[in-house]
Amino acid sequence: MKVTQLTLLDEQSLKELKQTQYVVIQVQELKNDNVLPEKQQAIVCLKSSDMKIKGELFDDYLGHHFVGCTVIKESREYDTKLQIPVFKLSTNIQEYLNNKIIPIVNALDQKRRNYYAN
Repeated sequence: MKVTQLTLLDEQSLKELKQTQYVVIQVQELKNDNVLPEKQQAIVCLKSSDMKIKGELFDDYLGHHFVGCTVIKESREYDTKLQIPVFKLSTNIQEYLNNKIIPIVNALDQKRRNYYAN
């Protein structure tokens, strides 16, 4: 951002902007509730206090879900054209899959109760 653009931000926004940084991470795509084995590189903007990646869910511009693996700690320039820009979601993979399996477990439980009731 240019200096004139930074002066338009209030002090709190400026502090938050200074605390964030772009990080290159490895992710695995989540397709049909399955984690695909191949790892891809992605770039994400994170706060320095929120650098936990493993097991976290990320989303790209097209709505594809990814699961974070590791932070790539090499200190060289990256070609951002080869990386997927992603955004961190508020849930992790355990919560996401737990929400998906609850209706299945309830349906199986209902079928089991109906089976033994007859």
